[in-house]
Amino acid sequence: MLDRTKAPEIHEIDAVNIQIAEVTHLSNGARLHAIKSETQPVIRLDFVFKAGKWFEDKKGVSDIAAKMLLEGSLNHTAKQIADKVAFYGASFENNHGYDRSEFTLYCLAKYTSELLPLVLDVLQNPVFPEEEFNLLKQRTVQSLKVQRQKNNYLATHSFTQQVYGKGHAYTFGFDDGVLEAISKEDVEAYYRNRFITQELEVFACGAIDDLMQQDLVKEISNLQLQPSATSATTPSHSISGAASKFNLVPVEESLQSSIRIGKRFPEISHPDYQKLLVLNEVLGGYFGSRLMRNIREDKGYTYGIYSAMSPKEQDSLFFIGTDVNYAVTENTIEEVLKEVKLLQQEEISASELETVKNYMLGKFLNDINTIFDQCDRYKRIVLHQLPQEHYNNYVTTVRTVTAAELQALATTYLKEEDFYTSVAGRKA
Repeated sequence: MLDRTKAPEIHEIDAVNIQIAEVTHLSNGARLHAIKSETQPVIRLDFVFKAGKWFEDKKGVSDIAAKMLLEGSLNHTAKQIADKVAFYGASFENNHGYDRSEFTLYCLAKYTSELLPLVLDVLQNPVFPEEEFNLLKQRTVQSLKVQRQKNNYLATHSFTQQVYGKGHAYTFGFDDGVLEAISKEDVEAYYRNRFITQELEVFACGAIDDLMQQDLVKEISNLQLQPSATSATTPSHSISGAASKFNLVPVEESLQSSIRIGKRFPEISHPDYQKLLVLNEVLGGYFGSRLMRNIREDKGYTYGIYSAMSPKEQDSLFFIGTDVNYAVTENTIEEVLKEVKLLQQEEISASELETVKNYMLGKFLNDINTIFDQCDRYKRIVLHQLPQEHYNNYVTTVRTVTAAELQALATTYLKEEDFYTSVAGRKA
């Protein structure tokens, strides 16, 4: 019988087991990655195309193109698509990103055969109806206008332009007037050039038996998306950081200022990347971080402040973000830089580092709890071309990294003169 007077034993995490998929190279050039689990009678299908912002020759076109696929096909109107998905209690949505565009189906495994033909029809036979295009663009433009009234949107947009340059694919958000300039012909051309099966990765996870796997191979192999005869080349993206390290986006009468501070970081495959994750956690990665203790708990300048690392397929970005009363904008920036300097000047104490390590390992175990979580980790390995032991290396790195190593990394990668700072609001 369980003795509730005794605390459970604590065990070190030596290794983790991320399920590796069975990979099938399909006749149409696509790859199917199947991860099987009989725990729940559900399945998730991710269709991942190389069709993100990185491949745009016109700003915003990849976003509109991905959304337009759900607005009607040769065999289904937008309403019929939505109604059929809802009838089976399923979910079908798209997620457009910097490097990829994904279309994801969640459903009960027994309904896969009913819904998969619908998904393939949407992907292969979009008709880009004029009325739906105009309505979608109108909604998107209106949403952008609302977003551009928010300080945090303006600060992030300005900050990424400082880091990468105004026209770079990895800049966040859009300038005014960008989306209005997109035509239906632009969207159709982008679809023909970028939504191709030769670069398609399909990730299937959940209750997949052998018969279903055979059906998936057969059905998805029939998806034939060929590049246009006048297929455009991938645009080149040169990084041109701003000459000025500080930028103020004035928002008159605003009581708050949104602050973004950061710089480019090594890519996810770099040997220092996983150690930098630990350094980031100490600085501002969780609720007990140094930035939270200083800026929120001690100074009371904000409800929340964080630091984060954002890996893309071609680069990585490190940034610190917070919203404060405009009167303490400069004080907040000074305190942030002070915390960064302390990481360079003093080794992290053994107790603080142990707390951070335990938090990171515990959170990681929680984040790979379901088969969908594990598929997400496996997907990152595939899309970023990482070694299969990437996450075991992560556990080992978190367990073994030393305070001296983190201090050296802070000195190398967190130099104040390398930081870009963008503020949206007003200064005192």
